[in-house]
Amino acid sequence: MTDTAPASTPASIPASTVPAAAAAPEWGDPFPLGLASFGISALVLASVMSGMIDAAATPAVLSLALALGFLTEIVAGVIHFRRGETFPGLVFTAYAGFWLSYALLVQFYAPMVTADGAAVTGMFLLAWALFSTYMLLAALRTNTTTVAIFVLLCAVFYLAALGAFSESTGLGHLAGYVLVADAALALYASAAVIVNTTWDRTLLPLP
Repeated sequence: MTDTAPASTPASIPASTVPAAAAAPEWGDPFPLGLASFGISALVLASVMSGMIDAAATPAVLSLALALGFLTEIVAGVIHFRRGETFPGLVFTAYAGFWLSYALLVQFYAPMVTADGAAVTGMFLLAWALFSTYMLLAALRTNTTTVAIFVLLCAVFYLAALGAFSESTGLGHLAGYVLVADAALALYASAAVIVNTTWDRTLLPLP
C-alpha cells in the first residue's frame, strides 16, 4: 500500500503567511480643542459681561458661541466618548449645550419674555451653576488645573445667577472678570497640552 501525504490543515499554515487584521485608527486627543473652544468663547463673552466692551457687541459673542462654543466643543466631547473617556466627554458636550442654549436665549427667546425675565435668567444660570458644582466634585480626581477651571466656572455661574436674581450690574461685572481668569486658564491648559505633545517634552507645566 502506498502512503499518502496528510492533508494540510489551517494549523499547519505558517503564521507569517496569514494577513494581519488592519489596526483600527486611533483618535487624537481632543482635549486641547475643547479647552481652546471654551477659552476663546468665554474670553469674548467675559469682555462683554465685565463691561470692558459695550453690550451692543453681544452678536459677536453669539457667533463664537455657535461656531466654537457649540460646534467644536461637541466634536471634542464626542471624540472623548468614542475614546471611552466619560468625564471630558460629558464636560464638552454638556457645555456645548450651554453655548447653544445661551445663543438661543439671548437672540430669540429672552426678547419674548414679558414677565419675570430676571428670575428665569437667574434660574438658567443657577441650573448651570449646580451642574458645574457636581462636575467640580468629579474633577477633584483629575488634576489641579482642571479643578481650578471648575472652581472659577462655578464662581462665574453663582455670581451671574445672583446678579440676575437681584438685577445687580456690579455682580454681573464681577462674574465677567472671574470668567476672564477662567478663560485665560483654559487657554493656557490647551496650549500646554498641544505644545508639550508636539515638542514631546514639558515646555509648559500643567499641574
